[in-house]
Amino acid sequence: MNVTPAQHSTAHPGARPTVILGRNALVSRIAVCLLIPAALALLSGCSATREFVKPTPLTQIDNRFPPKIEWQASAGDAQSSELEQIAPVEADGRVIVADPHGQVFAYDLKSGKQLWAADLKAGLSVGGGASDNMVVFGTDDGKVFALAADTGKKLWQVQVSTAVEAAPSVGHHDIAVRAKDGSVTLLKASDGSTIWTISHNEPALTLQGQSRALLFPDAVAVGYDDGEFAVLSRADGRILWKNQVTLPTGRTDIDRMVDIDATPLFGDAVFYVMTYQGRLAAIQAQGGQTLWSRKFSGYTDMSLGKNALYVTDANGVVWAIDRRTGEPLWRQAALSHRGVTGPVQDHGKLVVGDNQGYLHVLDPETGALVGRTQVDGAIIDPMRAEQNAVAAVTRDGRLVVFQIP
Repeated sequence: MNVTPAQHSTAHPGARPTVILGRNALVSRIAVCLLIPAALALLSGCSATREFVKPTPLTQIDNRFPPKIEWQASAGDAQSSELEQIAPVEADGRVIVADPHGQVFAYDLKSGKQLWAADLKAGLSVGGGASDNMVVFGTDDGKVFALAADTGKKLWQVQVSTAVEAAPSVGHHDIAVRAKDGSVTLLKASDGSTIWTISHNEPALTLQGQSRALLFPDAVAVGYDDGEFAVLSRADGRILWKNQVTLPTGRTDIDRMVDIDATPLFGDAVFYVMTYQGRLAAIQAQGGQTLWSRKFSGYTDMSLGKNALYVTDANGVVWAIDRRTGEPLWRQAALSHRGVTGPVQDHGKLVVGDNQGYLHVLDPETGALVGRTQVDGAIIDPMRAEQNAVAAVTRDGRLVVFQIP
């Protein structure tokens, strides 16, 4: 397997229909029961006695590194539903955002000047993927649009099996698209024609969204909603190896949810994979052997440092994990139950956002909170760190670009 990473057809006949749960709704089982009572009437295990977990109140900090807002602009209409996680994407010095109705906007990353706008006239629930010359979006009804990154002109449009619930991956002249039914389709970037499609059975109950596939010169890496991580041949989609990161356990379908919703990371010939209600693992790229694994639960994107893996767990606790051993280096629990995003790195610091619009800066060596500022609207995961700036989208429909001083 060549391990140089890229820059940024039909369902299995026996596949069961899936019920999709919003991530932030899963702070307790009572939240799940209130949100989808009809779907869960068939399931046991919903507790009517558990209370919602209240967000941890913020305390005063030594605000030495407050994020500096460089510019703000419209990201289109608000993302009012928890099922919408439309994050920004960067393409050759441009930041490109979209809204749930398919309006797409491109801005110059440095100046904030709007470069172009386009209207896909289709529903979106996740953001796009991009190369230097192309940005690709998948829609809620399975359409895939490719736009020119410099003008927004539509290059082509194709149809895949079902709704696209992960940002497409663009690289090495191909595009990997994941669909709600568990299938993965590899398309030619030049015209959108299908190279191959493979199927995968989905569990009966899953979190909203899926992790983004990773594209390599000769392979595609995919984390599935049943806790399986697989590396596929880019030539024909056959499985080169797979690793069951965690096994579903428990009496109910809720207990057995082990989605790999955080996009796996790759560094130094090792994959880092996190599941919900399962495990965090380091997996060797050659052959798929597990190097270490620890009990963990999370669904937001991770960040890779020189010696540490930075992750946010399902309760909003931020961790630094030793990349070699899997042992914790530190944990920061002061932001628990605040809907915290995955960490990103900027100017030697870590940044996370929360569902009250706060941006929090952490020291990557100690986990101490060293900066904070607030913007309008809850921060959507993931934020994007590109070219010494971080781009974030809020649920109020704002694009915010900032730096850590």
